[in-house]
Order: sequence, then C-alpha cells, then structure tokens
Amino acid sequence: MLTHAERLASARTTVDYITGRSESEQGRPVLNCPGWSVYNAAVHIGRVSIAWQEMIRATPDDPESRARGYDKGGLKPPGSPTADLAAWAHSAIDELDTDDLDRRCYFSMTGGEGSVRLWGWHVASELGVHRLDVEAALDHPPSLTDREAHDAVVYTCTYFLPAMRRVTETDPGGVTVDLITGEADATSAAIESAAPASVTLSGPPVQVLLALWGRPAVGVEITDGDPEVWASWRALPGRAFQFGTWD
Repeated sequence: MLTHAERLASARTTVDYITGRSESEQGRPVLNCPGWSVYNAAVHIGRVSIAWQEMIRATPDDPESRARGYDKGGLKPPGSPTADLAAWAHSAIDELDTDDLDRRCYFSMTGGEGSVRLWGWHVASELGVHRLDVEAALDHPPSLTDREAHDAVVYTCTYFLPAMRRVTETDPGGVTVDLITGEADATSAAIESAAPASVTLSGPPVQVLLALWGRPAVGVEITDGDPEVWASWRALPGRAFQFGTWD
C-alpha cells in the first residue's frame, strides 16, 4: 500500500500528465468515457477538484458541501485553459499536504465521516483511473505501477464501489480479486456483501482496476462464482454517477 505522501505525489503526476497534453492530443476521444475528449477529461479533474476541496474543508456534518462544491465548479467558464484546470486540481491536493492526516471532514464516498488521509487515498485512486483513460485514448502504455494500481484497487473495493451500492440501493454480491503481479506473495482485495452470491476474479492490478471501474480490461478472468455478480458490479458506476463534460 502507498503512503499518504506517495498518493499525493501520484495524484500530482496525473494532474500534470492530463492537463499537459498538446492541443492536438486534447481533441482525441476518450473511448473509456463515451462523449469525452482528452480536454473534457482535464476539465473533469479540474472542476471535480473544486468540489473535493470544498468537502475537504468541511466538517463531517456538512453534507451540503458536496453540492456547494459542484455548484462552484459549474460556474467556471467554458473553455478554461488547461493551466487553470491544473491549478484547481493542485489546489485541492494542497489541502491534503498536511501533517494532520486524521482531521475529520466530509467524505462523499461514506456520506459523511472522512479524514484527510482518506481523501488522499480517494484522490490518488480516482485520478489514477482517469490517467489510464487518457493514456488509452492517446495509445500511451499504462503508467501506474503495480503498487499504485493495487492501492487503488483496495480503495475501490473498500469505498468507491460500496458507495455506488449505497447510492443505487443495489447489492450484487461479494467480490474477491486476486492480483497477479509476478511477485512471490499474491495480493488481493474484496468487496464484502450480505448477499448470498459471490464471484472471484484474477488479473494484473492495472487491468483489474480498469475492470472494477467498468472500463475495458484485458486479462481479467472469473475463476469462481457467479458471472452475473461481476456484470452487475461493473454496471454500477455508470448507473450511480454520470458526470457531464462541462465543456
């Protein structure tokens, strides 16, 4: 697992990669996010960071901070330069660059209680997925390391997908993922569930991460259990939240 500092460093690298694409690259379609261009992906991470910052600054008993943040992001002018998008994202990450990692704040993935440490995990994980999206759009090889991808997979199974389950009021069943890293010790993650059905998957960490977010993936195989459980989980992110491109 990554340290908090490593997560922030990974997030900053991702911001710079996505917002640093050339003008011709910005127009390329992002097939993992239908309707988006690379520029739209940059707009997304810039504006969603405004919402994140509002929640990071809020107390756990301030659920309106989420709506306030998205309202603020929506007020930014269309066609904002990528330098502005990067600045908004880095500003949110700056809020997390502190020694007080246990400071309590509003966290949207739990619907209330969170911390600076947890936000750092979220930011690194979600931005890492969007980096993979843009890399695929530009035919660049995936750059997340196995450690970074494993960290994001555990986050996704522990917080992101359970949040999708809460929002959609759907519980497809339990999921266990075995990550193939080529190392002697296998790593794994799981989505706990009260439902009777379950599924077990295996695959490389980066590909498993993409698959958990409903993206196209290569080399992820069902090794046991009910394939319908897996299909239902893969559909949840699109059912729960479908952000517009803003621009």
